[in-house]
Amino acid sequence: MRLAAALRALAAEKMSREMPLTEVAERLGVDVSTVSHYLRGDYPSERARAAAERVLRRSPPFGLWPLLEEELGREVASEVLRWLVKDKVEARVRVDDARCVSCGRCAEACPAPDDTCLGCGECVRACSTGARSLEVSYRDAVYEVSRER
Repeated sequence: MRLAAALRALAAEKMSREMPLTEVAERLGVDVSTVSHYLRGDYPSERARAAAERVLRRSPPFGLWPLLEEELGREVASEVLRWLVKDKVEARVRVDDARCVSCGRCAEACPAPDDTCLGCGECVRACSTGARSLEVSYRDAVYEVSRER
């Protein structure tokens, strides 16, 4: 839980540069006083924040997503991930039309609030036929996410 809380605090710092604290709190599922604690550095500890920054540098979005979703819930996790990887990730979804059955599971599984791919890999995991794959460029590395059948 500490890692997810520290990642949420890092996202709050970025978000607060572009929106009022009340909106940051609402989007992150916390109250304004918690956001204030994040911004003052009261919580989580500097050690936890440093660990979160190291994990963020080393882990691509699809590696962070399961933890964030489990600890923070889908909506807050997608907001946190979006702000943490903003301008650092480029993701391209590929669809093998010969294998796709147009079931829509991928669209249902996608946590992105808009058409901007977060690189989380949920669409790949949801595809029962293995028709989807994802190429994620993150911090000078390129990853291929696929589900082999």
